[in-house]
Amino acid sequence: MEFKRVQFLKKQMAQKVGRGAPALTEQDVFSMDALTLAYMGDVCWSYFIREKLIETGIYNVQILSTLASEMVSARWQSRILFELRELLDDRELKVCRRGRNTHSSVPKSATVEEYREATAFESLLGYLYLAGKEERLQFLMGRALQYLAREFQS
Repeated sequence: MEFKRVQFLKKQMAQKVGRGAPALTEQDVFSMDALTLAYMGDVCWSYFIREKLIETGIYNVQILSTLASEMVSARWQSRILFELRELLDDRELKVCRRGRNTHSSVPKSATVEEYREATAFESLLGYLYLAGKEERLQFLMGRALQYLAREFQS
């Protein structure tokens, strides 16, 4: 993005911060770009995992970081989504489909398929968070964590 455009958007954002923007409707959130939803979903999942890891009583930051990195990886997120699919309603599946079909650069740490499924998972979480569906978000993240725990024990 060109420098002038970034500066313009930065000024616009600064003017809007603190004004109390109107709440987003579910339709507003559903209509958002899938990468925007994934951007927020990434934060939700990372925060959730870090919080749960600290709750285990592990306080060594290096160990926490290593575990969190593995648990939030595209590889595991793609597997989690596969496990959760049967629990999702039509609207949630549409959000996932949009997330999966979004084109972005793929890191070397994941295959294209894993990365697209991970983006779908993150889009779902971002959608639920921004739409204010906190109970549903916590339920699905809880199920995802249970799946990871089972997989890590085997």
